Amino acid sequence: MSYSLHPGAASDAEDLARIFQAAFNDDKIISHFHPRTPPELRWKSDLELFQDLIAEQGVFGGVVTKLVDDETGNTVAFAMWDYPYKVTPELQARKEAKDRKLETEPRVEGSNESLMADFFTQLLAGRRKYIDPENTFFLHILAVHPSHQRRGLGTLLIAPGLAAADAAAANTYIEASPAGLGLYLKFGWVPVGEMVIDMRKHGVVEGEAVRRQKFLMRGPGGV
Repeated sequence: MSYSLHPGAASDAEDLARIFQAAFNDDKIISHFHPRTPPELRWKSDLELFQDLIAEQGVFGGVVTKLVDDETGNTVAFAMWDYPYKVTPELQARKEAKDRKLETEPRVEGSNESLMADFFTQLLAGRRKYIDPENTFFLHILAVHPSHQRRGLGTLLIAPGLAAADAAAANTYIEASPAGLGLYLKFGWVPVGEMVIDMRKHGVVEGEAVRRQKFLMRGPGGV
């Protein structure tokens, strides 16, 4: 079976949203974001997210790449890297407005509002602490459909960004779920911080009470 990399386009938003939902369906934190959300509203929300991310490619250094199964022609995985970009006062104000919206805006109906607020507040605090937007490469999203996992597709999507970062002698940053941590450690990322969420505070009583997501940094060449 062979796969090929292609730039993400506006027409890919539905495929990316479907892959994202499937890939993170069992995530220890994200899977609890929408316990009472009607499926059609969750789909609408996720689709709008990826439509916006694709539309903003290049604005904040965003580069979306999809991985296509050459036999079927189906998109089965994707990555979104944020490459370094020149920060202007206009872009800084726009980025701050996006972050405020992510932290404070009302969520889609049926969401666990307190959990999502806690998650995104800690997520953005980590990004502000560890990312220098003019010098840091950031692997924003990596998602592989479960039917194609454990075939090395994550490596195919990671490699171009790491090559660009190494050529620029730049650091790369990522937030790693427990499921993805092992892969990233193999490429030279190391923990520099973490998000810690007490799920009981947000009404989640099953499973682990405290859940963590690592913040990782990789130096040029994985050093």
